[in-house]
Amino acid sequence: MPLNALTLRPAIVTDLPLIYRGELAYIQQWEPAHEAGWRSHLEPNLALWVDNFERMTVAMLDGEFVGYSLWKPEEGFAELYTISVSEAYRRRGIGRVLLDAYGVAAQGSGCTHLGLSVRPDNPARLMYERAGFVSVGADSNGYLRYERANGLGT
Repeated sequence: MPLNALTLRPAIVTDLPLIYRGELAYIQQWEPAHEAGWRSHLEPNLALWVDNFERMTVAMLDGEFVGYSLWKPEEGFAELYTISVSEAYRRRGIGRVLLDAYGVAAQGSGCTHLGLSVRPDNPARLMYERAGFVSVGADSNGYLRYERANGLGT
């Protein structure tokens, strides 16, 4: 399916079950040892999603839900909390479209810097690097910390 059929829209409440399943699939694929902890913190995650609902973007391809992202302003940064593309649609540029939309929305909200954290073995980190994000170290959980001045994507 051509990427020109891709549309982005604000999330709606009926997207939450799909977002939940996307987040759970990530945990099960990349961090299965943390699934019980993730499930025990589901309420704070839901609060994060709801509190930042206006910063949640959904990607649709030919009417089908294929991905989403969520960011929020935090300590001088627009922090990307999650970006996900359904496995069947990965490596088609959808993640990059969501990433670029995050930068545009953050800039429109007055955020001059973007930030995110990612597991070192997550292939998405190559997308972040191609988009101009620079690794500035690792956090206490071993996630790589990436930052970029907003408006500098490639």
